[in-house]
Amino acid sequence: MNTDDIFTKVGDYDSFLTLDELDKRAFELSNKYGFEIREAGKSENNHPMYIIKAGRGSKNAFIWGFPHPNEPIGSLTIDWLIDYFGKNSDALRETDYTWYFMYTADPDGTRLNEEWFKGKLTLEKYFNNFYRPPANRMIDWTFPIKYKDYEWSSPLKETRVLMDIIDEIKPALMYPTHNSGFGGAYFFSTRKFDDGYYNNLKKFTQTLGIPLHMGEPEEEFMREIVKPFYFDLGCADYYEQMKKIGKNPLEHLKSGDNSTFYLLSKNPQAVVIKSEVPYFFSKKVMDTSLSSKTRRDMYLSFLENYENNLKFIQPILAKTLNVLKEPNPWFYLMADEKRRWDTRTDAMKNYVSSSPNFDRKATEAELADGLLGSYFYNGGLLFGQVKRALLEAGLNGTDIKAMDDKVRECCEKISSYTTWEVLPIKKLVQLQLCVLFETVNSISK
Repeated sequence: MNTDDIFTKVGDYDSFLTLDELDKRAFELSNKYGFEIREAGKSENNHPMYIIKAGRGSKNAFIWGFPHPNEPIGSLTIDWLIDYFGKNSDALRETDYTWYFMYTADPDGTRLNEEWFKGKLTLEKYFNNFYRPPANRMIDWTFPIKYKDYEWSSPLKETRVLMDIIDEIKPALMYPTHNSGFGGAYFFSTRKFDDGYYNNLKKFTQTLGIPLHMGEPEEEFMREIVKPFYFDLGCADYYEQMKKIGKNPLEHLKSGDNSTFYLLSKNPQAVVIKSEVPYFFSKKVMDTSLSSKTRRDMYLSFLENYENNLKFIQPILAKTLNVLKEPNPWFYLMADEKRRWDTRTDAMKNYVSSSPNFDRKATEAELADGLLGSYFYNGGLLFGQVKRALLEAGLNGTDIKAMDDKVRECCEKISSYTTWEVLPIKKLVQLQLCVLFETVNSISK
């Protein structure tokens, strides 16, 4: 596939598609191009989950959107691919893949994020309309696993639908279209490719003006191929990290494995890729110059801020949990935040304080990650979701105001620290497509 040619064919996007719009597009494009569409199953709220089949290649590829419900970029990447293959049957045939597409693996969660899909995206709008379930309610983190003395055997209904598809087609290539929130682009795969692969993708990010994430990895223990490309990680990696820092995995692991390692258990030769592209970015995420602080300073500050945020919301969580009950999604989320507080330990703090890995000076990009962790991921998004839980519970008044104040404070902290921008959706789709087609080219050599 000529990635440069693909690159130029992507049109502009001014918004993300709602669940109803995604369903409509699935049938419109399937009928237009004669692709097979079928219901693969239903969500917990009984919304149909549709899968579209295109081509008759000798290998199977499975591309699916909304692996987490706050990650809509891939649904547009999928929409573009279905339309492109429908218009270009020769290109479809040349791939030698039978392609399977699912716009969203989490229809119910998609609905809970729709209020920020349209119009101008700002930090405050994102914080106040964001939804992401706890790990034990995540579609892509509830696949069954048995590892050493840990076992998870409670896949969600939507996860079972994905399991059935993977069991049926055993894809040689799978692309759960994850994306990040704030920072630079970074990538996962189950295989190391040749140098040309990474050089090409770095070139495309430069052409698009999308920064590469040069700060701290998403998890401190991730295995780097060449920054910011990493080997994919699963439940077993989290288990081993907990053991390493002195946490009991049986007490703290509360989810299953992800789709990557479920597929590898069925097809060990399969290739899985992920491209974490962000909505918001700052040039600070690319600054590799050394700061005056150590990585230890940065991590301890982040851990302290997160603990303070959890402590602040505990009385408010108690009020929501007196009202909300299963199977309300906000109940599960608030219950998990309470669990995090109740099971907190000093294990990570002690590890950071004692490990020589944290002795060196932090780069400016790594400091930016610490601040974003405190005020974006574990700040504004946390407070915004607590506010939504309060509204869901019919509670208001001073607690709502307190969450509004915290959200505004987080927005102000980020904006005073750095000038941030919103990346055009078109560029994010282009980069996800580049990752896909460069991967197809590399594994076809």
